Amino acid sequence: MSDGQTSFEVVAFTRNHVITGYLSLHDQRLSDYLNDRRTTLLQLRNTVVSRLCDPENIIAKLNSSILPKKGISLIFVPPQPDSPLPRRFIGYTKERHEVLVALEGADVRGIVHTTGPLDAQQILTSLSESFLPITQATVTLGADPKCTIKQDTVLVNVPEIRFIGEIPPT
Repeated sequence: MSDGQTSFEVVAFTRNHVITGYLSLHDQRLSDYLNDRRTTLLQLRNTVVSRLCDPENIIAKLNSSILPKKGISLIFVPPQPDSPLPRRFIGYTKERHEVLVALEGADVRGIVHTTGPLDAQQILTSLSESFLPITQATVTLGADPKCTIKQDTVLVNVPEIRFIGEIPPT
């Protein structure tokens, strides 16, 4: 798209649903848009909705939809076969910490990047970012532990985190 407008597919998990659709942003990374407190909604096109407990059974296909940011548990950009990859979610910092994050209906195992030691309390209480980037992520659905999704980066809605802990190096 022109004028810095980028459209790409996103997959969002709420507590009970999986929502796939196309999001258009203007000169902005997904993580920046999600953490921008001036906006509270995602406007999606070509939306497909299924239940988290049965993600293969589509319950609705919609031309357009609105998804409140606060209702998102986690969101990611799947591989985009027909277009160049969107800009990276985050600029990587020096320290990498393997974590386990529990959400309602799913858990995420992956890497959190920080400028110093991991401070889980700071992550959960910081007002600066609502969505936490986790790289090299493996998402496991609670309804079907055999159902796992591997993504380069997912963004987890911090208020939806029920548990976070650092996995000790082996």
